[in-house]
Amino acid sequence: MKHHIEVRGARQNNLKNIDVNIPRDKITVITGVSGSGKSSLAFDVIYGEGQRRFLESLSSFAKSRMNQMKKPDVDFVFGLSPVVAIEQKKGIVNPRSTVGTMTDIYDFMRLLFASVGEATCPFCDHSVPIRTSLQIIDHIQQLPEGTELEVLAPVYKIYGENYDTTFDEIRAKGFRTVIIDGERHSLGGAIELEEEMEYRIEVIVDKVIVQPNVFKLLNKTIENSLNLLGEGFIRFEIISVPAGVHLDMEMFYANFACPEHHLTKGEMKSNYFSFNDPDSACRTCGGIGTFMRAEARFLIQNADKSINKMAIDVKLLGAGKNTWHWSMMRSLALHYGFSLDTPLNELPEKIYDILFFGTKGEKFPFLPAKDATKSQFRSEGKLMAYGGFVHIINWWYKLYMKRSQHRNNAEDAFYKRVMIEHTCPDCEGKKLKSQRFAIQIGNANIHELCTMSLKELYPYLNKIELSSEKAHVGKQIISEIQSRLMLLLDIGLEYLSLGRRSDTISGGEAQRIRLSTQISSGLMGMLYVLDEPSIGLHARDGERIIDTLKKLRDIGNTIIVVEHDIQTICSADHIIEIGPGPGIHGGRIIAEGTADQLQNHSESITGAFLSGARRIEVPALRRQLSGAALSIKGARANNLRNVNVDIPLGVMVCITGVSGSGKSTLINEVMCKQLDLLFNNARIIPGEHDALLGHEHLTGIITIDQSPIGRSTRSNPATYVGFFDKIRELYEEAASAAGSQLNKGDFSFNQKNGGRCENCQGEGLITTQLQFMPDIESVCPVCKGERFNEEVLDIRINEKNIAQILEMSIEEAAPFFAEEPAIMRKLTVLNQLGLGYLRIGQSSTTLSGGEAQRIKLATELSKLKRGSHNLYILDEPTTGLHLHDIQKLIDCINQLVEAGHSVIVIEHHLDMIKVADHIIDMGPEGGYDGGQVVAFGTPEEVAETAGSLTGRFLQEVLREIPI
Repeated sequence: MKHHIEVRGARQNNLKNIDVNIPRDKITVITGVSGSGKSSLAFDVIYGEGQRRFLESLSSFAKSRMNQMKKPDVDFVFGLSPVVAIEQKKGIVNPRSTVGTMTDIYDFMRLLFASVGEATCPFCDHSVPIRTSLQIIDHIQQLPEGTELEVLAPVYKIYGENYDTTFDEIRAKGFRTVIIDGERHSLGGAIELEEEMEYRIEVIVDKVIVQPNVFKLLNKTIENSLNLLGEGFIRFEIISVPAGVHLDMEMFYANFACPEHHLTKGEMKSNYFSFNDPDSACRTCGGIGTFMRAEARFLIQNADKSINKMAIDVKLLGAGKNTWHWSMMRSLALHYGFSLDTPLNELPEKIYDILFFGTKGEKFPFLPAKDATKSQFRSEGKLMAYGGFVHIINWWYKLYMKRSQHRNNAEDAFYKRVMIEHTCPDCEGKKLKSQRFAIQIGNANIHELCTMSLKELYPYLNKIELSSEKAHVGKQIISEIQSRLMLLLDIGLEYLSLGRRSDTISGGEAQRIRLSTQISSGLMGMLYVLDEPSIGLHARDGERIIDTLKKLRDIGNTIIVVEHDIQTICSADHIIEIGPGPGIHGGRIIAEGTADQLQNHSESITGAFLSGARRIEVPALRRQLSGAALSIKGARANNLRNVNVDIPLGVMVCITGVSGSGKSTLINEVMCKQLDLLFNNARIIPGEHDALLGHEHLTGIITIDQSPIGRSTRSNPATYVGFFDKIRELYEEAASAAGSQLNKGDFSFNQKNGGRCENCQGEGLITTQLQFMPDIESVCPVCKGERFNEEVLDIRINEKNIAQILEMSIEEAAPFFAEEPAIMRKLTVLNQLGLGYLRIGQSSTTLSGGEAQRIKLATELSKLKRGSHNLYILDEPTTGLHLHDIQKLIDCINQLVEAGHSVIVIEHHLDMIKVADHIIDMGPEGGYDGGQVVAFGTPEEVAETAGSLTGRFLQEVLREIPI
């Protein structure tokens, strides 16, 4: 048996034909400066080759139905096991996905409630027995022969619809009689009900006479009642009994139905609690928990204009003034005494409220204009209520969604423009129909358990008391749930809840969740490749993830971790450092061995930081606060507890705290969204808070994250930073001097029928799709990979054509464009940020998150303007960065602050925190135990604050003791 994974001749991306042995059944950390080739070795070569070999083992039929992986550029890899990659990319955008569904725990929760849940009556708090169809039939057949009874099913009004819609649905299912608050009504005629009132409505499903051969009829009737109408509830009402027979009604309903409302609950399956099942999901939001609703401010085109001058979106009132909506406007104006010629922003608040939110049931006479349509005159003088612009849009949207097969782009664009995602008004974000919450375990329904933090849920499950007949089933399911919960608790995710949407968690959290599912599988002999599992973890929680990796190793697995975290590196059994620089300057094995061996290695940059020979220095002086600040008042979004905090401006501020303490909620959900609303009138709803003061000190807000700078392979640093246009202008001038008719557009590989090669559409490569083999990329035979046609390539500046310019590194381009200030300034900034190794035309899809972030920073630094005061937000910018690169990031942030701007950094990395001018520490813990400001001030002040976990760890790094 091989004791190593042997990689020979790896040349993927920037790797320089490297050979390396990785020990099996050990934790190996691959480290090195950003862009040195770590991910190329771990993911592209080792994981990529392992996946490719697995797919090759499948049949041709299976291979034709899945994407094939291209063979990495490597001679061979020996000793591979089945391989699983656990990356930090979020990758989940499905709004239905939650922490519970990602971990499969919600499947067990559904099974638990279906198996041992206890039902309560939807109309009162009495317990309702749960019975199978056979048990119900057996109970009914105990009645005296000849007993006549009615089978009824409760129905519920559809949110946002009128009662007629509910009755239409009942008719469509073949039923003709309903009982409304005890009175019988035939659905053959009109039923007048007050829409604002709540009624108890039941459908008469069937009438049954108890007799020996009634089994099949009863079974079908019960099935229709439970599945078609009653949401799992059914009622039996005895109409008559045979003459001379006395029937004890209380005895019949005892232990069979609600003693007051006579409802019985049918047997449940686990999909009864699935928000992905159309029969169980909330009818309004479809199980997503959110719903699009119109926003009044987006319906206004120009508040300085009057309604007659089209202050309101023309789609709403119509272009012609003889429409029903215009007649309604005139009728409202006459009745409430306002003018349609008054500017919208000068109308009284009461009138504004009526226009947008309706008359709240108050009626007024409808008076059509002289040129109105005939149908309007038929309603002349009729008293009507008005729903308001917002209600009308919401109604239109609901109808539009019903005809989902006939949507069009224009209507889609309109609704996106005027509507915002809100919590569903029907289920209030719970995703399921309300009847599902009548099923409880230990006095809590499934939504209440799924909104508990994992730390609260685990002990709650221990306290559940089950009846003797259900205990043997329930305990086994609870044991499965708790074993999976414990894995999540062990890796520091106790603040999450099972109902937390997957698209709201960070990449690091998603990675740790996937890691927990792998541990729960209990497999051995596997190869796991992880990408910075320490991301998003507070210094206190670092040991947890290391212990988790050791558990995986100890059951017989090989762990390869791409990592920069010093604590994780020191805990590894084997370390491989790739470098010495990024890009073309990297791709070589610099050092191998243990942490002690790297510290004594002269070429190891990581070893220098481990030994303390190199470090990120604490500033000798910190910037003084100017007094200007953003003041957040009463922030209550998510777990924030009415937070009041001042964020100083003109300095670098770090927002710190353990995972889940409320950092991102405070900055991204409350502050950023409110500023975005103020500066850009963004179509968003900020997190709940009372006020945000001090924004007048700012001229704009800019968020710099690690998302890609472009999705297209044609996007590159030159196009993003903005100097490719200037390069194309230079080539246009050169073309003109040479007597060519080529223009600036001809030097773009995005312009059709211009100067790009049309055979490959400016890609330089031709992709050939094969049925059951990986796609093959080959150099375009027409342009030979140069992306442009011959006429464009003939135009040269200093003996170089535009294709050669795009292949230059930023370092090489700087002296070439030394006489062009507009280009040179941007190239200089990119070089200062350590990005000189990137090619000018390098595809943005090949850039790491850290590289993309620094390119965004370079863009901002290259266009700094005097007199402006922007607020820059960076959320965990150290992700993917080596300590060597973190120093460059800090230098870049300092340039922004020195230029008169403000920077807010949400961060866990102590080397970034210690150089901040001001810290705001959230906590004290995560989830419901967080949401408070526990410390603020300089790093030295926070380090001395009792109760601050961040302060406790800061004390060590501020002493400058080598690790």
